[in-house]
Amino acid sequence: MESPPFGDPSRLTGPFLPNGDHPEKSALFLHNNTGKKSVLLDWSTNQGFKSLKRLIADADVLIEDWDLSTRRTKGVDANTFVSFNSQLIEVSITPFGLSGPYSKWKSSPIVQMAMGAIMNIIGIPDREPLMIPGYQPDYLAGTNACNSVAIALWERDHSGQGNFLEITMLETLANLHQAPLDMEGGIRHRNGHRQSALSTRGFAPGVCTLEANDGYVTFGGGSQGIWEQLCLMMGRTDLYEGKDFTDLTGDKELSDKVDWLLVKWMEGKSRADIHREASSDWQLPVAPVLTISETIEDIQFIYQGSFQELDHPVAGRSVYPSPPSSINEKRLPLSRAPLLGEHNSEYL
Repeated sequence: MESPPFGDPSRLTGPFLPNGDHPEKSALFLHNNTGKKSVLLDWSTNQGFKSLKRLIADADVLIEDWDLSTRRTKGVDANTFVSFNSQLIEVSITPFGLSGPYSKWKSSPIVQMAMGAIMNIIGIPDREPLMIPGYQPDYLAGTNACNSVAIALWERDHSGQGNFLEITMLETLANLHQAPLDMEGGIRHRNGHRQSALSTRGFAPGVCTLEANDGYVTFGGGSQGIWEQLCLMMGRTDLYEGKDFTDLTGDKELSDKVDWLLVKWMEGKSRADIHREASSDWQLPVAPVLTISETIEDIQFIYQGSFQELDHPVAGRSVYPSPPSSINEKRLPLSRAPLLGEHNSEYL
């Protein structure tokens, strides 16, 4: 459901596909709304609210992001729609929730990242914390909502009753596995180009992102086996022979030395060469840092059928990501994002 006259706000959000800033060409909207239908409905009017209730009367799931102010203005609470559709699963997705000291406050992705303790572990130790670009809190909260809906539908099969579900972006980020805390419960800190240790027994040398001839390469892992394999690849078994692995933890001088050795090992090699040699020959978790266009062209994504080409009547032909799961080794077919109000006659 979109609100008139312009529809979903993401229709006006760039970047836009070539040839003009057109509301049907927003890459963000096209990406996020494949497989969906569009009904243009002003539910703030009496007639619009009646139409909304008719739509919801036969619905299984209602997903909404109405904040506390909107709900109070429109006279909507947790029982409004369940009262005439007892099997409805309603999902409320908001930054802070519908109650509590922050429930009336405004938010944005950077606010959620800051309060969810994610920014605290991103960036250089002696510099300001950094955020992950984009609307990641919204997407992650949506994933939690999807899981919650699946559970609620399963419960409804047994009880016959719907439920009102509440998902907050703040709690979603605070509950990310291994994000703000290490495995022993200690606080993780910003670690620059090196991966933050997963525990106080973590291992930083060789777990980093470094520059190659044609871009950046990231080296993962951190276990004793991976460390020894990495030393074998670089021809420096002396770095571990006769040494206790636990004694190497947190050795900054060793970390800098290994960074230098890896850069020397990468000299004259492309990211693709490094990726192939380290991953195939040495069975190490190593990868090039890809751009979006390189991701679409990557051989593993192509083999998996991870992207599909769709034709849109206004935006034209473009490549879109497929749903990440496959069923019986087949990808679900995608349909294009809808035009504004395209399905009004079908549903209203």
